[in-house]
Amino acid sequence: MWKSLLGLVHPDTYGDHDLFIWTSAVYEHVAGDAPEEAPTHARREPPKHHARTTSSDRVSFDSVFDRFASHEELTRHAIRTAEQVGEPYASLLRLLADCYETVPHDDTLERQQNVGATYKSLAFAAHRSGMSTAERVRWYRIAENIPLS
Repeated sequence: MWKSLLGLVHPDTYGDHDLFIWTSAVYEHVAGDAPEEAPTHARREPPKHHARTTSSDRVSFDSVFDRFASHEELTRHAIRTAEQVGEPYASLLRLLADCYETVPHDDTLERQQNVGATYKSLAFAAHRSGMSTAERVRWYRIAENIPLS
């Protein structure tokens, strides 16, 4: 494509001299004069923490493992809670049925598993499921009582 573009703007083919110079400079900047080496391996970096997210922006997750022996037990508790709270909350909580504990050494998932859910993510789930404002407020209270991560 670069060769075609340079051929079109070349002054010998009734192109514009200044446009040819500019296109050549863009080509050298973007494509360079040698192919780039492919990365030797892909590395998954954990997302950066934003200072804006404070403990008040999340469901409290401080004493969760005092109440539950593992993340799996917490998940079972959330699914049992679905039977008590009714719709539209039950369908969201039942989505946790295939939620398993993280694999060792996956820092990103492990961090997400061991902190409370953000109210922003809870609001997004509520919005996607079509909850009203009053239902969304109740959804927050349910998430706090479980507590959801």
